Formats: sequence, structure tokens, C-alpha cells
Amino acid sequence: MLEGAPGTSPFEALDSPEGAALLAALAGFDEEHAAAAAQRARSLATPDVARAALATAFARRRAGSSGKFADAVSMVFTRTGYEQATSQAVARHRAERFKGLAVVADLCCGIGSDSIALAEAAGRVDAFDIDVDALACARYNARAVGADRTVRFALGDATTVPLDGASAAFADPSRRRGGDRIRDAAEYSPPLASILARARELPEARMCVKLAPGVDLADSSIVDALGGGSMEAEFISERGTCKEAALWCGGLARAGGARRATAIDADGVHVFDGDPTNEPPVAPIRTFVGEPDPSVIRARLIGALCSNHGSQVLDRRVAYLTAEKADPPRDPFVRWYRVCDVMPFGVKRIREYLRVRDVGELVIKTRAFPLKPEEITALLKPRGINHTTIICTTIQKKKTAIVCVPTG
Repeated sequence: MLEGAPGTSPFEALDSPEGAALLAALAGFDEEHAAAAAQRARSLATPDVARAALATAFARRRAGSSGKFADAVSMVFTRTGYEQATSQAVARHRAERFKGLAVVADLCCGIGSDSIALAEAAGRVDAFDIDVDALACARYNARAVGADRTVRFALGDATTVPLDGASAAFADPSRRRGGDRIRDAAEYSPPLASILARARELPEARMCVKLAPGVDLADSSIVDALGGGSMEAEFISERGTCKEAALWCGGLARAGGARRATAIDADGVHVFDGDPTNEPPVAPIRTFVGEPDPSVIRARLIGALCSNHGSQVLDRRVAYLTAEKADPPRDPFVRWYRVCDVMPFGVKRIREYLRVRDVGELVIKTRAFPLKPEEITALLKPRGINHTTIICTTIQKKKTAIVCVPTG
């Protein structure tokens, strides 16, 4: 029976031959079979170690299907730590801006994904967290990839740990409470303002804070905490989903007020810089309709993207572009569709349209629309052998269906 040492985190027990055997015994289970997995775990370990092993086993399976970590099978996770952890690709991208710095403080290191990426860029990483289980995971994960020679982990509060000797700092404050996401930055743990205030203790106020992508950059508490220092906002998407906002402060910011959209896909990292005050022109539906990457939408760079492509928007309240030419046809920041038909949205009208054209396979996309894609598909009841895409949106207050096909 595997048990943890008194006064230690149960995750430390997983760093042993017996712990490896326990995790191997759970590798075939997923969360749909949680009861059977729990029974198996408790037959091999004490309840606290069993819970740690289950959290890790389920997270490894999720990471394997999502691609969040390439080496997930050699990592351990708390449940919350996995959910909040930065993916390997995003962490490495962000760490590039710390390259060459002597010492970087990771103030809320969690399970260590950012600490490990920072270790590839900086001379040394001093990593802190107040969660002993997360720290145990971070130490394990760093050892698994040989980063433990560069990263020093310690129990510590992000708002009070000494920053003497640090060249810069990174922080990923907790944005979850009881499994629910926290949207108000003042309720992060620690609160965002408390983290940003620490930038004043660093050379050139060099700091980066990871935020939820829906953060309100107009929040006066953010500006006040920095004392008027430079701040850049970067919104990062991965495989079509906006994962986070990175707030770059002081000497790490490219310029005060700078805004960047970053898209990470199978082809690599793509960046788009622009002016968020650039208002996009409006035009009726033309030959092509474009769906911007969510990083561009969050960064409020739709106007800059339109200027770059010579395109317009269908409605300033709805982030769909339109253009006479899809140029270039493949772009990491916008996916283009050739328009086949446009009609007012109506279930009977569209159902008949699909029946006549023998369409049975549908891709439904919605934005600024009261129904979800799966609800629309259920209402349309498509049957046939052909396939098409329908964009359902609101244009100038009118519910509209755009039948189209992707260009690439």
C-alpha cells in the first residue's frame, strides 16, 4: 500500500517506483470510468495518494488528446493545476521575451509549465507558490526534463517573496475558485493589482502577468498599479482558441499601449501588431467572408486586420470580414469562405434550401446569434450526401444565413 510521508504532499509519493506503478495501473482509465479508477487506486494507495494519482492519470489523458503537453506522460498534475497551466507551445513562445536575463522570478508557478519554459531562456528561475501540492508537481515535472538544475522552487506568497536579485518576474495568478472561472481581475488570487504593484521592485519594472483573455484593459486599477509605466497587451490563441492575455510591463513591453495578436498553430507562431483605435470600414456581403482568429478579436485589431487585407466588416458589432478577393487565401489570422448564397435566417427556408441541394453534412458557425450551432442543426434536420457551411449571424440587426465554402 503506497502512502505519503507525514507532513509532505501526497504528490511526492508518486515520485517513486511504487508511484510509477500506481500511475501505470491507472493509465487505462478516463473520467467516464472514474468510479472504477478510484476503486483501483484505493486498492494500491492510501486515499490522499490515490487522489493525487487519479488527478494525474486523468490530466495525462486530457493532455494527450488536447496536445497541451507533448510529454504529459512524464508529468504529474493537480486537477486545478492542469486546468490553469500554460500549454507547452504558449509557455515557450512567451518565454522567448525573457531570453538572456540572469534571474526570472516565477511568482505563481503552479505545476511548473512556465518555470520549465523560462528555464530554457533565462540563466536561473526562482519559482514560488503557496500550494504545496502544486509545488510537489512542479519539482517532479522539472526533474523529468532536467530543468531542476536551473529552477529553484520554494513555498512563498507572490505578494511578499523577496525579489532581490531578480531581473524580471512572471506571474500567473489563480483565476479559479471551486472549479469556476473568475472573471474579475480584482478577485484573482492574488489580486491583479497586488501582482502588478511588484513590478516597481524590479529593474525597469520588467514583468509579465498571464490573464484571462476577457480582461478589461480599461480597468483603472491596472494602470494605477503600474504607476503610469509602459504596458503592452498580447492576446494569444492556440489552434483557434484564444487562451490568454499576456500583460507585458516596463522594459518587457515593446511600447506603452502596444497591442499584439499571436496565433500558434501547426505551422508555428504568427504575430500581428496593430492599432486598436483603427475603426474598420463597413460593407455589404461581397464574394468572400472572413472569420478572424479570436486573438485578433480580443486584441481589438479588426480594423488593423481590415487595413492589412483591404477588407471590410459586415457590421461593427460582429467580427466577420468581407472582401472581393481572399488575399491571401490562407492566413493564420483570418479564415476565408467563398459566399454561395445569402438569405434571411428562417428554419423552413433553409431546410428547403438544403433539401433541394441534397445537403446532409453541415458546419454551422454562429456569432451574435441567439441559437447555438447544435441547436440550429437539430432544427434543420439535414439529410443528404452533400455538405456545406452556414454562417448564422446578425447584420445590421437582421438575422442572416450565409451559405459558403472554405477557400482552403
